[in-house]
Amino acid sequence: MIRLVLADDHVMLRQGLASLLNEQANMKVVAEANNGNEVLDILSHETVDVLLLDIEMPGMDGFDTLREIRKLQIPPRVLVLTMHKSPQFLKNIFSAGANGYLPKDSGKKVLVEAILTLHSSGSFHTPETMKMVMDGLKASKKSAGISQREKEIIQLIADQHTTSEIAEKLFLSTHTVESHRKNILLKLGLKNSAGLVKYAIHRGLI
Repeated sequence: MIRLVLADDHVMLRQGLASLLNEQANMKVVAEANNGNEVLDILSHETVDVLLLDIEMPGMDGFDTLREIRKLQIPPRVLVLTMHKSPQFLKNIFSAGANGYLPKDSGKKVLVEAILTLHSSGSFHTPETMKMVMDGLKASKKSAGISQREKEIIQLIADQHTTSEIAEKLFLSTHTVESHRKNILLKLGLKNSAGLVKYAIHRGLI
């Protein structure tokens, strides 16, 4: 069971999300919060797996809440729900400690998928996020060791294509694609594809 907390100062939105998520067999909303102070109070006595966090809240906003959560010994994974989509905004929330981002106008299926992915892998990234990473890699001299073919594969990974789909698009074997993927991660010093976002942020590429 994935234990969730919803943090948003719009009560009707919170209640709607709670109703939707509680319908899922493997999810339970254990608490709701109006601002960051309430979030921290809840986290002090509740076991929470995933926090769905709005940024614009009264009192302690989402950015300050993220920074405080990073100080916790066992922090929940945080999915930021927002209407903001600018590259600078996304860079700021990931730098503050968000594990994932989702626009508020996303559908139910995408939201459930985001929570499941975040809970299982530790991060969730939309095509918008990965496009920023790609733009940063393309513009950076620090990625000079990445070949043109590897950049094509990174782009397809960013577009959320599977290994089989990438192989088909580039007329390669799945084995060759996996070899390229491993080489990319090795060159960048990363463990998995999700690490591309952290890599890009930490090196100022986005």
